[in-house]
Amino acid sequence: MAVPAVTTAQTLVYRWLNVPCAQNLNCDEGCSACNMPANSNNALFGSGASWFGVDVCPHPVSEADNAVYTTGWSYEADPYIFIGFNAISTDDVQIDSIIVSHRRSADGPRLLRATFSPDPMNVPVLLGETEVTQQFEETIYTDLGCLRRSPNSPYPGMQFRLQGIHGEGGDLQIDEVRIVSSPCATIRTGITEDLLRSAAAPNGLLVDVLGRAVPERPVPGVYIGARKRVQVVP
Repeated sequence: MAVPAVTTAQTLVYRWLNVPCAQNLNCDEGCSACNMPANSNNALFGSGASWFGVDVCPHPVSEADNAVYTTGWSYEADPYIFIGFNAISTDDVQIDSIIVSHRRSADGPRLLRATFSPDPMNVPVLLGETEVTQQFEETIYTDLGCLRRSPNSPYPGMQFRLQGIHGEGGDLQIDEVRIVSSPCATIRTGITEDLLRSAAAPNGLLVDVLGRAVPERPVPGVYIGARKRVQVVP
């Protein structure tokens, strides 16, 4: 019998709350925010988010909820301009999903480009480019593989990068990033299926980018549900 994923899944959460911590973000126009992830995982440990080539400023979006506003994005993807998230593991860990809550200003980047590598020494590979709207929505990347220990790498790691592209100088706003993991040996019914069900449209169906209904077990691609976009990685 399959073991429910919820019994073992643990999460690194970047929320940029206005609380003191070992690494804070500050700016003149916004507020102060903790740049370190909250950690419910005793095997996967994340460092503070890195901001390469962009200006970053935390702003409150509701009570006890901040988002980071980022500017300075190039129109096309620039390998030296990105937001980076890095983590290391003390055990064999499956990266089940990474969930990003995002929106943009009216002239902000219209696409969110995500790349990932299960080895911090390798160049990340493209996961996908997702439309960014002016309302907060979630993009979910699934089935990202295991971080496995080896004699040459007793502490395996991962890197995840976000880039805003095709904008006109405005903000890309990131409200939250969640990295969900579980032990590699966990028996699962499939995180992809669970996430796709949670992202179903109001009529219970997912649709593709042309508005056509998709089958219960879709092939890798981008699908749209109620305020969510799910990137199914092959």
